[in-house]
Amino acid sequence: MPDLATEFIGSIFNDYDPREYAPGADFLTRQEDRKKVSPAAIPAVGRPLTEATKELVDVLEHDSNLRHPRFFGFIPGPAQSVSWLGDVIATAYNPHASNWAQSPGASALEKQVLDWACEAVGISNPNRGGILVSGGSMANLTGLMAARESRISLDDIPRARVYTTEQTHSSVNKALQIIGVRPRILPVDEHFRMQPELLRSAIESDIADGLLPLAVVGTCGTTNTGAIDPLDAIADICEEFNLWFHVDGAYGGSVVLSSHRDNAHGVERCDSMAWDGHKWLYQTYGLAMLLVKDRADLVRAFSAGGEYLQDVEGGSHNPDWWDMGPELTRPARAPRLWLTLQTVGTEHLTQMIDSSIAVAELFEKEIAAVDGISIVTPACNAIVTFTTGSEKRNVQLAEYLRRHNIAGIWTTTLNDKNVLRLCTISPDETPEDMEALVKDIRKALEIIPTQS
Repeated sequence: MPDLATEFIGSIFNDYDPREYAPGADFLTRQEDRKKVSPAAIPAVGRPLTEATKELVDVLEHDSNLRHPRFFGFIPGPAQSVSWLGDVIATAYNPHASNWAQSPGASALEKQVLDWACEAVGISNPNRGGILVSGGSMANLTGLMAARESRISLDDIPRARVYTTEQTHSSVNKALQIIGVRPRILPVDEHFRMQPELLRSAIESDIADGLLPLAVVGTCGTTNTGAIDPLDAIADICEEFNLWFHVDGAYGGSVVLSSHRDNAHGVERCDSMAWDGHKWLYQTYGLAMLLVKDRADLVRAFSAGGEYLQDVEGGSHNPDWWDMGPELTRPARAPRLWLTLQTVGTEHLTQMIDSSIAVAELFEKEIAAVDGISIVTPACNAIVTFTTGSEKRNVQLAEYLRRHNIAGIWTTTLNDKNVLRLCTISPDETPEDMEALVKDIRKALEIIPTQS
């Protein structure tokens, strides 16, 4: 097994090229393709490790290559190899990263990266903190659970309201379903952002109706367009009405590290914030941060105790993670992010994020010059949406680009209309990639009408 592990690790670091595999590998539809991803039956008697490992790699290589510089769909996952290495090392040690007594090393790493993240956001409260979780969905749930437990009683839950928008991520609504609180969904402005005047009106109306405003969810980088809500104005309203201010920065939180930080002005005033590492911080999947102004709010929401844990409680200086989130048993998520920050450095991280924003702006400029194409929403936090003017043709163009492995592009819906969407957060994307993509789109548009 050591030789096999060494060979595989060497292939990742020495031979892996993110451009090698097709960027647009569409969902497999042909019967022969489905067979390729049908693993062997579970045997009663084990088989050789080399044989099983080869099949495992063969099956996984049929997944979409989310790291490819021409994969622009959804939110790409351009994890860097150093993150993968940190994850491998952590998995090899397999710490039970739930408390300081069992895993002081993993806990110290987690505390350090969370403190770095709070500093980057601008959360200045001495009691600031947070916890690493599996993704934005769990981060939003954790933050909103803390909001509920810190501001209202269980008897108040039926009257409680949390204010979101039409562009708020679906994971927020899912979190509200879980904690039993109803959302008040507000319309957005022409730039797909929350409207503070409508927020204020909704809060005042609900109070007059005997309801109990609890929290506002502002978004720092919507999934559809990259838009950032007017966070500072929202924070003012939250302070006025004593509401919890949660920011969903799962995607766009990384803008605080860029030269465009001013676009997120007000984010530092949040009570809690979700920020995914496995998106724009280039981490392997399964790493997100929930940051809070006061870590006592997490302890209030999640500390459950247990007689068998009394000898390993960490105390106030070394808070135990099992008291700050939903998980008891949890993996060590910090090593991969810590290793990335140590080796990449924050200066280069800023350059990577700035580059992603710049190539999206270049694509917008180049694609707008193509006959028949119009921009729906301009480049914002590395996301651009555009249209051919025909919803059917938009779908055909996206399918053509994927089918011919030109690019991984999909559509989304804005104002009830189907539009094309591009997200450019891979650090391997270059201006030349954008120019070549526009040429390919121009050629595709000449072909697509004959296939209708």
